[in-house]
Amino acid sequence: MPRGRWLGLAAAVVLAAATGACSTGEGSTSAQAHFTALAREVAGPMAPPDTARLPLLFVHGALGSGDQFESQAQRFASNGYPADRIAAFDYDASSSTDSSEKVFPQLDKQIQGLLRTTGMKKVDLVGLAEGAGLTERYLASSTGRANRIAHVVSVDGSLAAKPPGGVPMLVVWSTGDPSFRVPGAGNVRFPGLDRIGLLTSPGTFREMFRFLTGTEPFTTDITAEKGQIEISGRVLLYPANAGVDEARLEIYQLDPKTGKRLPKGLGGLFALPADGSWGPFRADGTASYEFAVVRSGEPVHHFYYQPFRRSDRLVRLLTSRPGQEIGGGMQTGPKQTDLVVTRALEWWGDQGRASDILTVDGTNVLSAAVAPRTKLALGVYLFDRGADGVSDVMTPIPSHFGVGFLTGTDLHIPAGDRSVEVAMTPRGQAAHRGVLRVPAWPSDTHRVTLHFRDDG
Repeated sequence: MPRGRWLGLAAAVVLAAATGACSTGEGSTSAQAHFTALAREVAGPMAPPDTARLPLLFVHGALGSGDQFESQAQRFASNGYPADRIAAFDYDASSSTDSSEKVFPQLDKQIQGLLRTTGMKKVDLVGLAEGAGLTERYLASSTGRANRIAHVVSVDGSLAAKPPGGVPMLVVWSTGDPSFRVPGAGNVRFPGLDRIGLLTSPGTFREMFRFLTGTEPFTTDITAEKGQIEISGRVLLYPANAGVDEARLEIYQLDPKTGKRLPKGLGGLFALPADGSWGPFRADGTASYEFAVVRSGEPVHHFYYQPFRRSDRLVRLLTSRPGQEIGGGMQTGPKQTDLVVTRALEWWGDQGRASDILTVDGTNVLSAAVAPRTKLALGVYLFDRGADGVSDVMTPIPSHFGVGFLTGTDLHIPAGDRSVEVAMTPRGQAAHRGVLRVPAWPSDTHRVTLHFRDDG
């Protein structure tokens, strides 16, 4: 029997069982909830768009950007949140001491824009770490600002003594002192998760959804979207998160077996405005794409993603001007390929069987020294230090390891007419292994960033 018909029949059987359970009287409510949950598992989530949902705005932390909320945004969308009501606020993340006088008016502008385009009177805010502190100071700064916020969620960063501005508040804690709490707020703890793992986890999503809507989520999964999807975002100079202009973005569909562009594969072309925004780009959710940022006189920056599966408005293509790269830049040359590999989840190299495995042409680059859990590394910089053709993947590169949330190691990747295979096995879970294959671009004229999903 075709899989779709089998799922439909199974769902009907489960729902019939639920109906029968309801007719027995005692215990019928719990039985109905149990069988409804089973039906959802079998048939798959089908939450329709809900235009009554308030806009939801995410505020990142230090050395972050809006894409840190990407997986949670897709979970909210999987539960009926319209995609145009989920947004992220990008601000200069190079310093956690950026002045309120500079940032607050920018935040005002984005909130007012969301209210205007959605017709709503309030928005919900979610802040991560330093972004949580920023949102709390923002709410406490004026009654007018607090009145525009319906709820605030603080993820691993609250310093509040009470809910700021009297706005209903949920505080999500990870590791640290278990006595920490904000009086008058909801407080939940996930002691096994680090700060970005805390933000991206299904458990945290469930708590946020309950708090913001007063209901249980239909699913905690990111469900695939049928038909074509829409992708959009910003090209940003990292870590200042200023928009890239006087450039163009080219989007190509790829052969997933090689990472090379398909014949006639150019699917999107965008001239970037001052804020670096682009899209929407209509895409196939099962296809592989390359995003190439082209600027006159500078190396082309290529970005590679796993298939998106559903619409995504929070894609952030993080680049930099030559000579202004974080960590002082990577060694480049015509005979070597340099890679930056990112994920919105910390890389672990010292957790035994629970460690991540990240291989480049079969070589694992995540050792206990390069990616200890305490480093909280989100980006791995891979290049031939000294351009000597010799690799030392067991030792971190100090210039990059010394930067927060980054690490790097010495790996010689020969450039040429071939493909580089990069494979990621998250936390020892072989069933969730992901692979990206990309051309071996010469690093003197090309830069390459690969982004893996954090949701398994």
